[in-house]
Amino acid sequence: MKKFGLMALALVLGLVLTNAFTSRFEAHAVSSTVQYSAPQNFATAQGQNQWYYQKLSGTTYTDLVYNAANKRWQAADAGYPWVNKDAMHPSKDFDAAIKWVSPGKGTITIGGTVKKGDNQGDGILATIKKDKSKLWSAVVTTTAGVTPSLDSVAVEKGTAVYFEVNAVSSMNNDHTLWDPVISFTAAEAVAQPASTTQSQATPTSDPYALSVDTCGAVANDGKDDYAAFVACLDKAKTQGKYVYVPAGEYQLSKILTIDGVKLIGAGKTATTLISTDPENGSIDLKGNSPKLSNLKHVYKTTVARGNGANEKNSVTVRGATNFVIDNIYVYKSSTAGILVQGASKGGTITNNTVDSTGADGIHITDSSSDIVIQGNTVKATGDDTIAVVSYAADGPAVHDIKILGNDVGYLSQARGIAVVGGADVLIEGNSIKDTQMAGIYIACEGNYNTVNVDRITVNKNTVDHTGIHEPENHPNVLVYASSGVIDEVTFTGNTIKNAAHRGIGVWGGGQIKDVYFTGNTLINTIGDNTTFKTGTIHLSNNKGF
Repeated sequence: MKKFGLMALALVLGLVLTNAFTSRFEAHAVSSTVQYSAPQNFATAQGQNQWYYQKLSGTTYTDLVYNAANKRWQAADAGYPWVNKDAMHPSKDFDAAIKWVSPGKGTITIGGTVKKGDNQGDGILATIKKDKSKLWSAVVTTTAGVTPSLDSVAVEKGTAVYFEVNAVSSMNNDHTLWDPVISFTAAEAVAQPASTTQSQATPTSDPYALSVDTCGAVANDGKDDYAAFVACLDKAKTQGKYVYVPAGEYQLSKILTIDGVKLIGAGKTATTLISTDPENGSIDLKGNSPKLSNLKHVYKTTVARGNGANEKNSVTVRGATNFVIDNIYVYKSSTAGILVQGASKGGTITNNTVDSTGADGIHITDSSSDIVIQGNTVKATGDDTIAVVSYAADGPAVHDIKILGNDVGYLSQARGIAVVGGADVLIEGNSIKDTQMAGIYIACEGNYNTVNVDRITVNKNTVDHTGIHEPENHPNVLVYASSGVIDEVTFTGNTIKNAAHRGIGVWGGGQIKDVYFTGNTLINTIGDNTTFKTGTIHLSNNKGF
């Protein structure tokens, strides 16, 4: 009995010690070689058979969305990039990517052929990576294709292998056939210490903020951050967050598009975005409720205004609704500082500084409407400081624009605040000083085929020493029609002083109907106080006329 008791006790202790030992270790099971074929295993669910379907910008991978009608995984908004059973296609900004995740520790052999769908275009860059390390890469330009052969690649459980297709320069004709195959051989079972702690995610101060540095952007390193910004904007849109840009300088090699998301810096003297391509450096806003704020945007170099292409603007609003541009500093664009087009509606442009642009500082055109421009400083522009322009070819006139409390001029090269075709525009409480042409300019211009002007209200502005350039000799305030019709223009409570050549003018060969001047103060020592050559002019309680 005593011997049996000791044996039983030893057995119990052995079991306890064994359980304690194994509870602290994890073992990998031994398995035979398993083949994973991307075409044969293609699925409509992410992660099935270890395969995932993604897009890549910079270092950030984002899952694609399955489109049953097209039988492929694709970007939710644009359709590109995409991945289907047999092929892949990148987009301009995103690589197409297939990811395989290792089910355990072992080795893999990678095979399959990559080739173009046709012999056209500039080719694609095909890359295979293990996690962040490049295993193989080649430019593929023909249907002959390339067959990489990678043997005995060590993997752990969770190791990711990526098959990526990049557009090189143009995404045209980048339909790519690729049939990746991975043969996985598991290792012998090896005991590994179980983790005794859990990793903690570093919380941010704002749960709705996604910082660009988490997507691979690095401030002040002089390297291109475009891909990281694109990835972060895309990720933020998917997650319902905004993108935060910490203080520092960031390089952008292409046009950056903000589509229905918010890009917010640390302040317009703290965060600087530098566009390195003078021909393609605009920050474009589109979609519903995009926002750009609290940062500075500059060009590393500029080119001549030339054809005035919008790709050379600093900021271009392209058909956006409810957009916000607030507290940004625009410096030295080749064309416009902030341009709004494409029937954009319901936006605000507030508290910005626009400086040394190649064309207009702030320009509203192309049937856009319901926009407030308030509290901005606009100086040394290559053309008008703030302009509302409606061309007949664009359709309905720009309308319902409020231009309030802006400080503009400072040797800008053309007009101060201009309405050249448009309706229901309020110009109130602005300071306009030292412009080469008229400080306030209301016009229909036949040479540019602009539409009629109707219901323009000009209240409580100060116009000081404008119309400097000779031989044009513009007055401080000019209502002008070379064609078309101008009607219902009202000037009330404005101070118009120190004209370079003359005070107020109304003239032109077009039709000018009712123009009202009520309670304005004109202080003029050079040239004629008023030059009213046409129109029905209504004067009441003005001083100095």
